[in-house]
Amino acid sequence: MSARTLLRFLLLHDRVETVEEWADELEKEKQVHVSTYTDDEQEGCRYRASLIVGAIADVVPHLPNYSAVSTNLTALMRYCEKVYARQLGQLVQGWLQQPHSTVFRKWLVGDWLQCSHFTAAADMEELLQWRHALVAATVHEVVKSLKWTLLRTLNAVNETIATQRKDDQEEKVAIGTPMAATLQSIETVEELLDFCFLHAEQLASSSLVCAAKLHALAVKTQRSATKLLEDEEVLVRLRWAFLLKPLLFKPLLQHAVALKTISGKTAARQVCTSPVLPGLVNIVDATNRETILLEMRAMRNELDRAFVRGAKHIHSAASKSTCRSTLESAVRDYVQALSNEAKERLLAELERDLDEAPPPLFPHVFLYLSLLVGAMLSELQDMTSDVVSILFSLFDRRGHDVTSCLDVLGLLLQLSLADNRMWLNKQNSALYIETIELLSETATIQVELHKLQWIATMALHHLLFECDVELLQHNRSTLTQVLPPRTMHFVTLRLDNQ
Repeated sequence: MSARTLLRFLLLHDRVETVEEWADELEKEKQVHVSTYTDDEQEGCRYRASLIVGAIADVVPHLPNYSAVSTNLTALMRYCEKVYARQLGQLVQGWLQQPHSTVFRKWLVGDWLQCSHFTAAADMEELLQWRHALVAATVHEVVKSLKWTLLRTLNAVNETIATQRKDDQEEKVAIGTPMAATLQSIETVEELLDFCFLHAEQLASSSLVCAAKLHALAVKTQRSATKLLEDEEVLVRLRWAFLLKPLLFKPLLQHAVALKTISGKTAARQVCTSPVLPGLVNIVDATNRETILLEMRAMRNELDRAFVRGAKHIHSAASKSTCRSTLESAVRDYVQALSNEAKERLLAELERDLDEAPPPLFPHVFLYLSLLVGAMLSELQDMTSDVVSILFSLFDRRGHDVTSCLDVLGLLLQLSLADNRMWLNKQNSALYIETIELLSETATIQVELHKLQWIATMALHHLLFECDVELLQHNRSTLTQVLPPRTMHFVTLRLDNQ
């Protein structure tokens, strides 16, 4: 469902005033909007959820009047609460922590929170997330009636948390038996940090248990507080876990410092990065982050299928979701406001972490580079060539992780990067030739991973056969020197046919 369709339903329809009516209407939309990326049924459901919740995120905070659409909107939210509870919960939590108009806050706090059932089926980690969001909303609320409503809601959540803790044994509340068994079997610090990152929501109330396990593994592997934070593979995990999953990792790091597993001063200097990177990360809330990650996964799956089919060329899929376009605009505004020194620092920190990130973490870091590339390309900012250079260098730096290279290829195709006017600037000719040479070597030299060769070939073909012909004409003599004869033959055919 697009934002435009949702707006039409809310403002012009009088037939969608119940949960059942919304279910019928959204079922009709399903066949139109579930893309070819989603052959897998479960993947299709997640993609559909991102479309519907994304449309709600785009439309609902900006309605001029909520009384006229109250019945329709409440029915829609109830439907999503029933079918997409987790995604809707993350969206509402994001709303609570962001500045919005008074009229929207009155509807959100005064109407929706009072009639929603978000605590009914919530487990402990979900309740803790709600408490975090409600505390933030209460602190920043300036309308007294809304502040009192938020306080009452917060008290109700605290009572529910207390009841759950009382009804269960403390250890079972802190950490489930299967999770405890998995924690016990982990043998390295890196494995533990990856596990905690992937299950941060479930482990949110277990930060002390996780910190104790971290301490035990550090002692077992003879890694002192200083040595542990000298390891880049540990640092990049801690840095991004702290940025993206603070509910677990902020207290976990505090416990780790108290246990002397890591040095507090070193952690503050190396884990808590300069303000520029957190500033970029904070632009993307949890709901939008999941939407973009889902889009990346869908593109990755499509490229996997193309590899299995033995595709010889993949045409650009130049299209952007409303979510991505909005975020790119916000990123562009953020970067433009930075000093030159801060811009350089931001790129350096991103480049470092993209190089060091383990495979499970890479998509979460790459997401921010992808938004930065899209933001810079749209208006050709002064740092465009630097950002694009980092992007292409990942084919070499991430050669050990084919999945990461699929993400890079997917972004090239999504942005139709070869056709961007940046390449017509002669100052970027060197970058173009260097990239062609790098991809050509990877595509032709025998490497252990056949899939990596295919990825490099697809990226090379994209840059050669979907760029402006003027670019090929300008670099023809140099391309003759760096391309294999067969590839150069096809380039010549393209030039001769113009």
